[in-house]
Amino acid sequence: MAGAVSAAIDGLPAHPTGAHSRSGSSSPLLALAPGPTRIVKSSSGLTWRGILIEKHLSSPGERRSTSINHHVLSMTTGSSSRFEYRRPSGEFLVCVNRPGSIMVTPIGPVPDMRFHERSEFIHCALEDTLTHDVLHDLEPAIPQPVFRSGIQDKGIQCILELLIEELDAPFPLGRLYVDSLAQALATRYVLMEYALARRRTSEAAGLAPRVLTRVLGKIEAHLDADLSLQALADESGYSRAHFLRLFRLATGVTPHQYILSLRLKRAQDQLKQSDASISDVALSCGFSSQSHMTSLFRRRLEMTPGEFRRHGEHSTGND
Repeated sequence: MAGAVSAAIDGLPAHPTGAHSRSGSSSPLLALAPGPTRIVKSSSGLTWRGILIEKHLSSPGERRSTSINHHVLSMTTGSSSRFEYRRPSGEFLVCVNRPGSIMVTPIGPVPDMRFHERSEFIHCALEDTLTHDVLHDLEPAIPQPVFRSGIQDKGIQCILELLIEELDAPFPLGRLYVDSLAQALATRYVLMEYALARRRTSEAAGLAPRVLTRVLGKIEAHLDADLSLQALADESGYSRAHFLRLFRLATGVTPHQYILSLRLKRAQDQLKQSDASISDVALSCGFSSQSHMTSLFRRRLEMTPGEFRRHGEHSTGND
């Protein structure tokens, strides 16, 4: 098992901008701080193995490129904060850290960063020996983690929150519990690039079949309602923009176009099979008005709903 993180973490440089901890001593995680920083919580005085977790409050500032000897997962808490980091090509990329988003900083070089607002982070350092224990049990083709920001990972978010809870607990659950959380966190960290690669492959084909089935079922069940893009995106678990792109990849049309086609088909069936008025058919199929339905009939079928109904009656009479 990995040695105490306090011993392994000595190789990390201290922060050069005068950041400080509660006790006045320098913390190795301050190497990631953008400006003067206060450590609100820290596990440095505990006997946790292979892991160090701290909560930081940082002022705006610029962090010069450095190098770290541990893998670090950083979760944004509090409000969103805007920052820039220098890409390998040399230009700065503007990003936003939103509450709950994860920044991944693997062992090795850390890029220049500029933070424009006060920021709050939970930083968690993992010893390399801890991640090696995980890699030993996995296939060798697992890709190595790279620096990333803005990652949404509910599992990592939950584990970091549980570690902070354990840090604050008046009656801690103990080292075995922390060891289990550290192992789970290291596993999710190691598999992150693999999961992202699989997600990209899956997204190339659009929504997963089970997700698409769930979304289409919601559309069918609420076709007479004023369905919003947000409601469908929530059903899928993606953001609106992401859902819109995946839905189009899966179906070839936008959700709006799909719903209109479905409403048109249902209206055709009702006009053929019932004596309901055209206005009632329009409302029962989710059209905002009879004129809205008429406009779609003209555009798609080059006839009005009334003409469609008469045409259907005429065709039936000749069967």
